[in-house]
Amino acid sequence: TVPKALEKAGFKNALYAKVPDTKVDPEWSLEDARFSAIVYKPSDVPNASGPSISDPRTGEIMESHINWYHNVMMLLRNWYFVQASPNDERARKIEFDDKLMGELIRFVSSHEVGHTLGLRHNFGSSSTVPVEKLRDKKWLEKNGHTPSIMDYARFNYVAQPEDNIGESGIMPRIGDYDNWAIEWGYRRFYQYNAPNLEKEYLNNWVIKNLKNERLWFGTETNPFDPRSQSEQVGDNAMIASAYGIKNLKRIIDNLEKWTKTPNEDYDNLGMMYDQVTTQFRRYAGHVSKYIGGQMETPKTAEQSGVVYEVVAKKDQKEAMKFLEENIFTTPQWLLKKEIFEKTGKTPIKTVEDIQNGVLARILSPMVLNNMYQMEAIDPNTYTTVELFSDLNASIIKKENPDVYGRNLQRNYVDNLIKLIEVKNSDRSDVSAIARGNLVMIKKDLSGRADSNTVNKYHYEDLVFRIEKALDPK
Repeated sequence: TVPKALEKAGFKNALYAKVPDTKVDPEWSLEDARFSAIVYKPSDVPNASGPSISDPRTGEIMESHINWYHNVMMLLRNWYFVQASPNDERARKIEFDDKLMGELIRFVSSHEVGHTLGLRHNFGSSSTVPVEKLRDKKWLEKNGHTPSIMDYARFNYVAQPEDNIGESGIMPRIGDYDNWAIEWGYRRFYQYNAPNLEKEYLNNWVIKNLKNERLWFGTETNPFDPRSQSEQVGDNAMIASAYGIKNLKRIIDNLEKWTKTPNEDYDNLGMMYDQVTTQFRRYAGHVSKYIGGQMETPKTAEQSGVVYEVVAKKDQKEAMKFLEENIFTTPQWLLKKEIFEKTGKTPIKTVEDIQNGVLARILSPMVLNNMYQMEAIDPNTYTTVELFSDLNASIIKKENPDVYGRNLQRNYVDNLIKLIEVKNSDRSDVSAIARGNLVMIKKDLSGRADSNTVNKYHYEDLVFRIEKALDPK
């Protein structure tokens, strides 16, 4: 717990909570900077936060409130339903009982207390855990599924029902990193009477402790490091996401039963279907970040090794294989006719939104230009030419497409066209490679015959779009 971490740092009874009573302490007020509080806000905002005010001269936290919006309970219900219901039968309903909701509230409030004490999000913490350990009941009971409650790891979606993982292996807890961060931030070194004098000691202390990988910190702001991601668990997003999809399939098969509410309509079914598709998009996003990825491991001059490292080619290829099998191949398991008939959701838009999210990421100028830059550093890396070749094989080369395949091909071509538009062009090879790829696609489609009338028109339309983009008049 946080009090134990503070005690290790040298402070006994440093943190406590009590219900304010102005009769006992007439000076107590929310407006008084001497008092920090958890403030309940009767609001439909689905959130909680833990801002603080610090002295800019010293970094000392002077005051902090935790803002607890009522509707954070809906957020917790949605997260736990789509990530844990296959493993926890208590989550297989719309309204959770007080005990379960209380545990979920305890998790989020602990996270917010971490913020009030100065801890940042550690989005890289969960990436230090091997995926298969997330299915190891004994290991999880001892260590938890992430070393930091400050990670956005949420819940252990990798665990499978046959693993018999209990609550201690599914929910976050205050972990090794949190205890270490509190000790680093709060321990007083009385042998040093000025901050600059203790800097060398602190640096050596960090270097020594980072031999334990569970104490690693991954920032929440790096757009390229696949180890540092929101809502992700495990050290391999492809394997973890495959397990996650297995659980989503279990939820979809039971979604109508688990969301059924007597004397109510199907709003809950529609809402939780959206949550399932959102979780699926998260998995796709986690994997997509490997493409054109670059890992960042901050170091001081006293540490060996590189700070920036290109994501290994084999990992990027593994990510592309996952995307081909799970995203660019229509996820039929998600398309339940009975759900669409009762909610008004539409299958084409559902699939298109998921696929477009992936294409927008891996074909963004930001990612492609980073790949281009990395090719100069590591000639053996996964290149933009290889990326386009793999995308062509996954998307364009597939003949006799259905409506989902046609939409995917059309959106892929449209993304390539954006890359060669003058307003989006740059001084790299990216636009040239995209242009060359469009020429190849045009040649392929121009000679393709199809007895399906819609497909015939579809190919003609793609050729027309490409010709217009290559030779605008």
